Amino acid sequence: MNTHHEHHLLRIEDETGRRTVALEAATYSIGRDVTNAIVIHGHGVSRQHALLLRIPSPDGYRYRVVDGNADGKPSANGILVNGQRVQRHELKDGDEINFGGSVKAHYSIMSMGDAEFIKYLQSVNYHSIKAVPLTSTITQAEEELSQQQPPHETQLNLPPPKPAVVSPEPVPGAKSSPPLLLIIGGIVTILLVAGVGVVMLNRSPEPQPQPPAQMP
Repeated sequence: MNTHHEHHLLRIEDETGRRTVALEAATYSIGRDVTNAIVIHGHGVSRQHALLLRIPSPDGYRYRVVDGNADGKPSANGILVNGQRVQRHELKDGDEINFGGSVKAHYSIMSMGDAEFIKYLQSVNYHSIKAVPLTSTITQAEEELSQQQPPHETQLNLPPPKPAVVSPEPVPGAKSSPPLLLIIGGIVTILLVAGVGVVMLNRSPEPQPQPPAQMP
């Protein structure tokens, strides 16, 4: 006889598309870091965003979603359950969870036999996940940096800097003629030549000798 059992599913919608995971383990870590049991991708999602904890209930068990990592460090942008911000929430069939404002997930409980459940998983976009989550911690500085950093950095191809032009140092003992002295020397030479010319022009001509007078 094929006995029916409760099967817990999480349908995720993120930047990579839609997928369904079957929940069986006692603990799952959720976030964008690859060490999480359930990896989600979206703007505003922390590296270790939330936890899913399996808790007992009168008719079996349920899952509780908790904001933050295993050390109690909350996520940067929090979680919403059915539109309400929560720190923790015991999930019910049909609850919608929002991680960081961009990733949605729907929690559902299905009662069916194991064979029927396997066929069902084959009909949906089912992804298997790790049973044991890894929950390494990160520092506050790393978390803040990851939220501020854009996904891709643009590198500018700038031309190489031009080499600095260095003036040669004067050789010790070498003498250089200052331009001012050359200019003054030229002016003095011009004035001397002009003065000599003026004197020559103003000089009276020498008297010419007169020929002797002829006797009549």
